[in-house]
Amino acid sequence: MLTNMQIAEAKALLAKGHKHHDIAAHFGVNPGRISEVATGKMGQGIVPAATAPAIKPVRFFTPAMELQDQIEILRDLIASATPDVARVYTITPALAEHIINNLNGSNRKPSKPKITEYVHAMQTKRWPVTGATLVFSKTGYLLDGQHRLLACIQANMPLTTFVVFNIPDGAFAMIDIGRKRTNTDAFFVAKIANSNVAAAATRWIMIHDQDPTFRHLTFTNDEMYSYYKQNLDNALFHECVTHAVEIEASTRALSPAGQRRNYCPAGPMAAYLYFFMMKNRKQASQFVGELVHMQRHGRVYIKAIRDRMDANSGRIHEVVRNALLVQAWNAFREGGRVSKQLMKWDWSEDFPVIR
Repeated sequence: MLTNMQIAEAKALLAKGHKHHDIAAHFGVNPGRISEVATGKMGQGIVPAATAPAIKPVRFFTPAMELQDQIEILRDLIASATPDVARVYTITPALAEHIINNLNGSNRKPSKPKITEYVHAMQTKRWPVTGATLVFSKTGYLLDGQHRLLACIQANMPLTTFVVFNIPDGAFAMIDIGRKRTNTDAFFVAKIANSNVAAAATRWIMIHDQDPTFRHLTFTNDEMYSYYKQNLDNALFHECVTHAVEIEASTRALSPAGQRRNYCPAGPMAAYLYFFMMKNRKQASQFVGELVHMQRHGRVYIKAIRDRMDANSGRIHEVVRNALLVQAWNAFREGGRVSKQLMKWDWSEDFPVIR
């Protein structure tokens, strides 16, 4: 209970804009008592103190606090100017639900098996405090930890874990806790449209720049995302992604009855359309039309790919497919016919140069 002097000081602190939970922590009472002072339910006739005592803002929350107070402190921690030292917090299911519903706008699609695994561990009391953290970005979004929070909600059990705040938003590309994030996950988290195709296309562009015949080159999420942001004309790139998705869809319809073959995967197609657009945008747009409608050079290219795959149980090496696409483009750009002979590139030849 608050004394009359404490009520007067509380009113002075409220007038200065201090938060209810900070004032409550200073006096060692429940924040509800401060709310009663603020609304006049307690100490209505008491005049605010002439001077307000110095108080320190609360830097942590506990399950004993009201949910709204926990949320306010969480918001303050997220808004802090510098990364907070990671410390252990206990997250209640109610607070976990608030975070998932309001601060989880950039995470990948949850994995149900992973959540089930975590729920079982929590319910059988096999979930110790580990070094894994919940990570919040500078803009207030959850970067890592959604599976643990979803398990906390589903198990209806508190989650005790390290939490860290104010991490740069771009750090999502470096976070690989739990199920390892793929390149596609990284692009999805960054809210890049058609993330699966965009990630694959970026990878093929990077492969081509280093060695177009080495399909096994791999890149970290950070390397690929940085390349996408710094080296590509994003508007033109996404135009190519859109065209590639359309070409993939139109050629899938050519699959033999009862089968579903992908003659022109959108990822590598978008990558090479981007190279063609960088050479000559008008001609590349016309070439796209031939591919979509399977006319002239586009028809010969797609038929060559289709014949190879149909004769080989639906398989074709990606590098061969890309080389044939470049040869079809070169013939188109030079105004010549693309012959069946031109569609017979093999590994004894150098990868064709994009003209």
